[in-house]
Amino acid sequence: MTRIFSILIAVLFLSVGQTASAQDSSELLKKAQDGDAEAQFYLGVAYSNGEGVEQDYAVAVKWWRLAAEQGIADAQHNLGVAYDFGKGVEQDYAESVKWYRLAAEQGDADAQYNLGVAYYIGKGVEQ
Repeated sequence: MTRIFSILIAVLFLSVGQTASAQDSSELLKKAQDGDAEAQFYLGVAYSNGEGVEQDYAVAVKWWRLAAEQGIADAQHNLGVAYDFGKGVEQDYAESVKWYRLAAEQGDADAQYNLGVAYYIGKGVEQ
């Protein structure tokens, strides 16, 4: 049930952007602050995209890290992308590979692709 609620909140953020109500935003923030990994992931997405909140990559990374450390593959992938491109954090290819690998091991296809590219061109790994 929590997953369904989190998905509905994320869809709300993605579909209505800046028009999401303050109540919905505060509910998502409360869940994220209470340790709900999916809410943390979706709050990171909101900050990354500037949906319902002011765009802030560093804050997005903060929330993705909390979700990633709880095993959310999408958050691990997004954290890998942040390190890969230096969005909200200092660019660090080895750190991006670490997060891509964790997400890839859970079957995240985008992370698998990005990890493959990293190995192919030797970015963050020994070729």
